[in-house]
Amino acid sequence: MFLRLLYLLMIRLFGWLTLLTRADASKQVEILVLRHEVAVLRRQRPPIPDEVRDLVVRPARENPRWGHRRIRGELLGLGHRIGEDTIRRILATTGLGPAPRRASPTWRQFLTFQASGILACDFMPVDTVFLKRLYVLFVTGDPDPPRAHFWVSPPTRPVHGPPSKPGTY
Repeated sequence: MFLRLLYLLMIRLFGWLTLLTRADASKQVEILVLRHEVAVLRRQRPPIPDEVRDLVVRPARENPRWGHRRIRGELLGLGHRIGEDTIRRILATTGLGPAPRRASPTWRQFLTFQASGILACDFMPVDTVFLKRLYVLFVTGDPDPPRAHFWVSPPTRPVHGPPSKPGTY
């Protein structure tokens, strides 16, 4: 263990010493060579197959509101692993920009859109002249044409006093 540590320290020390004694021109040449190697490695990325390109472009054209994340999720569901950046790059090269951002509707717009499905309800007890209590459910909906519905239930127990037996209602 100690010998291994000593060996690693010596290697590091000799590496620094060679860097100090090396001329600036050789350092610049090494940097250029390393940059070239990196550029070559980046260029060797395999091209995207045409069938994958078609799998990305088709849903983007059919569903213009889908962005790269939604398309990626759909393709994952089909068993294709494609990165979001790749999808973004494919869409950009085919002339399809990012999906438009939809502004959320205002509260007034939301209520206008949903007005046909919104019901106003009220549940109320009504005491009659004969001391009976009726329960009324009042429902009104779409104002065009205005309609109101009433449901009246008969009394379930006397209005005055508690139930006659405990546990009965």
